[in-house]
Amino acid sequence: MMRLAIRVRLTAWYLAVLCFCLAILGAVIFLAARASIANIIDSDLRARLVATRTFMEQQIPGDPPSDLQDEFQEFSANQPGGALLQIKDESGAWIFQSLSMQKYAIPLAPRGAGEGAQFADALRGDRSLRIVTDKIGVRGKTYAVQIATDTTNFILVLQRLKWLLLISTPLAIGLALAGGYWLSSRALVPVRRVTETARSIGGDELSRRVEVPQTGDELQFLAQTLNAMLARIESSFRRMTQFTADASHELRTPVAIMRTTAELALRQKRDDEMYRRALQEVLEEAERTSSLIDDLLTLARADSATEQLALSPTNVAEVIEMAFAKTKFLAAEKAVAVELQIVHRDIWIEGNQEALVRLFLVLFDNAVKYTPTGGKVAAAFDMVKGRSVFRIQDSGIGIEPEDLPHIFERFYRGDKTRTRKQDGFGLGLAIAKWIADAHAAEIHVESAPGQGSVFTVEFLRKSVMSVEQVEAGV
Repeated sequence: MMRLAIRVRLTAWYLAVLCFCLAILGAVIFLAARASIANIIDSDLRARLVATRTFMEQQIPGDPPSDLQDEFQEFSANQPGGALLQIKDESGAWIFQSLSMQKYAIPLAPRGAGEGAQFADALRGDRSLRIVTDKIGVRGKTYAVQIATDTTNFILVLQRLKWLLLISTPLAIGLALAGGYWLSSRALVPVRRVTETARSIGGDELSRRVEVPQTGDELQFLAQTLNAMLARIESSFRRMTQFTADASHELRTPVAIMRTTAELALRQKRDDEMYRRALQEVLEEAERTSSLIDDLLTLARADSATEQLALSPTNVAEVIEMAFAKTKFLAAEKAVAVELQIVHRDIWIEGNQEALVRLFLVLFDNAVKYTPTGGKVAAAFDMVKGRSVFRIQDSGIGIEPEDLPHIFERFYRGDKTRTRKQDGFGLGLAIAKWIADAHAAEIHVESAPGQGSVFTVEFLRKSVMSVEQVEAGV
């Protein structure tokens, strides 16, 4: 099923709402006008009833019937619309009946006591009448009084108003429809511009951005959001490209070394010792390559976000001791003194033991690796304000200030003069940062050239003192 364009849907909704509003408005105008006219007519009839009562109190029974007829004739002629008047006494005899009332033959029935004024509408030929009937007590006698007014002109006015509303409303709707369609088309021009720009951006021009209209509304927010998304895509694409290039470079070097070593070994006959030395070099490069591939796979899993670390209650102190035990052999080879102080041993968090061992091993390994012979590495673990905090300090070469913001980037190596065997691949801290993030932990670094470095890992989740508390979610 084909979807209508947004501007068509916007116009349709606008038209529906406008039709509803105009219909309600037209009905309100017509009904209010009719009610206002009716109220004016009824108020006038009531005023004429009061005037008739006053006149009758002054004239009855002072004059003979003939003179009374003349007085009523004169009175009714002087009233607005007063020619429509008729009066009966209690016996049903006519006190007065104007010629117009006789012409229209409007019956005047006797009325009971306490009924009050009654209003009615009557149609006589092409004339519309509004009639009020009431009883008036004068000097102990009761008279039935009926007064009418011609409402034909008022009805004509209401009919004209009705036709005016019926004709003008569709015209207004048509004009509003055209205007709404035009306005919605103009309002969506920036959206089309943004769409066209976004469609034209390819993988080789991710630095382009959509134009941001300075309107201060949702369109500006949409464009800014798209630009922020493009910036993230560009950054990810750049990292992926750089990662691929660096990985290819790092893999090419050991493969080239293994190939060259093998070719030289096979080029001419050698003794067993030389073959053994060549195979040893190939084995070392194979182990380095295997380690690099493992690191690349780890980072690839981190990037894909499809594989989550399995978390379980983990004793952080035991994990640190496991990493420390593996570090002591490397430290002994370099004659670097290492020490570990664990203040609290029973500190538990929700974590992945294997990943945490790798995190702390990276930090221990870096500290020993960049500390010269005779140096010292000191690590400590404690609970501070309910959080587990690990701190490791070395007396090594330190980190240049311009390198500090980049040390957690992949394949980044600050000291370009160091050899491959000394420096590794530049992936350790990137993996450590990913593991820390997966455990809601932060890694802070303080360093200065020639003064060593201090790495601090702070677990932001609350740490507890027993495995039972971890399992209970305390």
